Amino acid sequence: MVKNKLDTQALEYCIEMIGGKWKPIILFHISKGTNRFSKLILAIEGINRQMLSKQLKSLEKSGVIDRTLYPEIPPRVEYVLTPKGRSLLPVVQSMNRWGKKQYAVNTETSGPPNNQQLPLF
Repeated sequence: MVKNKLDTQALEYCIEMIGGKWKPIILFHISKGTNRFSKLILAIEGINRQMLSKQLKSLEKSGVIDRTLYPEIPPRVEYVLTPKGRSLLPVVQSMNRWGKKQYAVNTETSGPPNNQQLPLF
């Protein structure tokens, strides 16, 4: 009984670190070298500035990324993975591999592309 509770707590902790729609995507892009806010906003389709800022602050507060502000004009901010953040990369990479496989299977079996019409009879 105690082991199940510990397993659940460990999973909840992991989800707290990288759960949600955006955090794994942000970590993926930062790990690939996209580490400035303006580059992230361009690289991540569908995210707005407010959400990206909120997620970056959360990842920083959790100790997953570090934020460096350079005293330049205009100010330059860069994000890098911490050792804790790098330790999460295998999880993100597993999610990516699983998603690629499932996407390939689902697109093969989902029928004709949207631009083709099926015969009526």
